[in-house]
Amino acid sequence: MTTNGMEQAGGKGLWGLEEKLSSLLEPVTPGPEFVDALRLKLTEAPSVILETGKKKVIWMVAAAGIVTGALLVWLLHRKRDND
Repeated sequence: MTTNGMEQAGGKGLWGLEEKLSSLLEPVTPGPEFVDALRLKLTEAPSVILETGKKKVIWMVAAAGIVTGALLVWLLHRKRDND
C-alpha cells in the first residue's frame, strides 16, 4: 500500500495536520472594544475622502517663486537707480 507524504507526516493526511494544529493553538477571545470597532466598520458605510493631491502645493510653490523673483528684480532695479 502506498502512502503520500502528507499521510506520513500527519498520520491521517490533511485531517491529521488539522488535529495537530488544533491541539497546539489556543483560541483567542477578542476584546469588546475590538469587536465593537469591527462591527461598526462592517455595518457602516465608509466615508470617502478624496485627496486634493499635490497640485495645490505645486501652485503655491510656483506662486511663491514668482513673488520672490519679482521682489528680487524690484530690489535690484531700485538699488541700481540709487547708485
